[in-house]
Amino acid sequence: MENNKKTNQLVEYLNKSKYSILIISIVILFAFGERIISQSFSIDTELYIKDIGLSTRWDWWIILNRWGLVLLNKIFQMDSLPIFVSNFLTVVLMIGYSILFNYLFYTYLRDEYKEKFLKFQFIFPILFVTNPIFAEQYNFILQNISIAFTIALIPIILLLIDKAGESKKIWQKIVYYTMPICMLILSFGVYQSVILLYIATVVVCYLLKVLKEENNSWKYLGKQIGIFLLAAIIYFAIGKILAKNSPNSSYLQLAWIKDTPYQCIINIINAIKPVLKCEGIFYNFGYILSIIASIVFIIYLGIKRKLKIGILIAMVGLMLAPFYIMIITGVDQLKRTQFNYSFVIGIVLMFTIIALSQNQKLKWIRNVGILLIGIIIYTQSYTTASLFHTADVVYKNDVAFAEQLMYKVEEKEWYNVNEDYTLIFVGRHQKQYKDVYLKSEVIGSSFFAFDYEYIYGLNSRAIAFLEILGYKFKEPTVQEFEEAKQYVKENSIRIWPNEESIILKEDNKIIIRLSEEY
Repeated sequence: MENNKKTNQLVEYLNKSKYSILIISIVILFAFGERIISQSFSIDTELYIKDIGLSTRWDWWIILNRWGLVLLNKIFQMDSLPIFVSNFLTVVLMIGYSILFNYLFYTYLRDEYKEKFLKFQFIFPILFVTNPIFAEQYNFILQNISIAFTIALIPIILLLIDKAGESKKIWQKIVYYTMPICMLILSFGVYQSVILLYIATVVVCYLLKVLKEENNSWKYLGKQIGIFLLAAIIYFAIGKILAKNSPNSSYLQLAWIKDTPYQCIINIINAIKPVLKCEGIFYNFGYILSIIASIVFIIYLGIKRKLKIGILIAMVGLMLAPFYIMIITGVDQLKRTQFNYSFVIGIVLMFTIIALSQNQKLKWIRNVGILLIGIIIYTQSYTTASLFHTADVVYKNDVAFAEQLMYKVEEKEWYNVNEDYTLIFVGRHQKQYKDVYLKSEVIGSSFFAFDYEYIYGLNSRAIAFLEILGYKFKEPTVQEFEEAKQYVKENSIRIWPNEESIILKEDNKIIIRLSEEY
């Protein structure tokens, strides 16, 4: 009977959410449509396509404690998927977890709010997933499906935990607790930022539960903390075992360990400033609106004498959620890791509109809020779509440049197609684009420019890219790279596209100087 009731509730919810699901799907397709149809790819994905050192990449993920990525790739053979399929499935999963998150929140609502929730529920997922943060994240085709799948697990995990708590039989409790714990462990092992998104989701559920049951629901919070800690311990234990013979990585080091507490605090403040100032393409005034709405909500509950300590803590915790990763690490992090930023904006603004809709006197404020939300949605979606267009343009130009480059190499009298050559790039080549082509941390970067100063940067990426296009070269060693830079400097080698920018040294080493930089 219990299962039937839950199934009927889900079916009822889906039937009532048809138009919202349609709106969500249309907007997501608007923002991510070009990513689906384009065959372009960018930084890191060249390794995915080239299949170079597959085991090496998996080793790297294990070093980063992202063993879940390896597991999902092995189980579902994601490495063999065409780019179109990867991008398409990622978008499908985005629509899927948008629905799942909304259903999760729907189950926590008081009955009098459910009708308004169904009317405005499209606000949260659209604000959440159309942010350029997700464009940056899903630009990495080698992991986009895995991360989208893992995000989709979050509402499923919390729904299963609730189901376990409602179960009467011991065996049912064991099953319903075991499944979400295993899912949570896997989620942690896929991408660490998902952990922080999970915490933010629990905070929202706790807040809704307190408001629904009019108590602090400490029991619920205690259970969630216990499950989280158990999953975290197992996750770190697995990671420790798998990476026991691997070198340590500086990729995810904590600044708290190497820097002074004062410096870490300064780092965190500096990371928060751009968010509050709405600087760059990733941040907008939505977070400021969320802060204002949250403060008004707290004041309102205080006046009504309904402000409980649990609500206050949850609201503060929710507004700090975009900065969890900075607070934990003591330093700013890559934008693609900051899922909680748009998550908080989406949640707070959606429920603000729902709350305002309960009072006819506040209808005009609600309408203004909807207008501002519409502006944010359009701006975000347009920016995300523009980033993917930029990615496509840069990719096509890289292909054209590679063909031009190889034409110049192959016409050299000393070039022999039957011989093996080591190719060494010195400097970088990055075409300058008009402002209409937006650039993010990675999107918009050329294979012939990104990390040009490192042996594992431009040289590794550009050579892998060339191999995908059908040109096979050996990568230089660190010593060969440093020697090439010194040779270029000492001999004042000309810069591309000059004919003398391509030279042949002993042992079939081809040096190409791309720019003035070394």
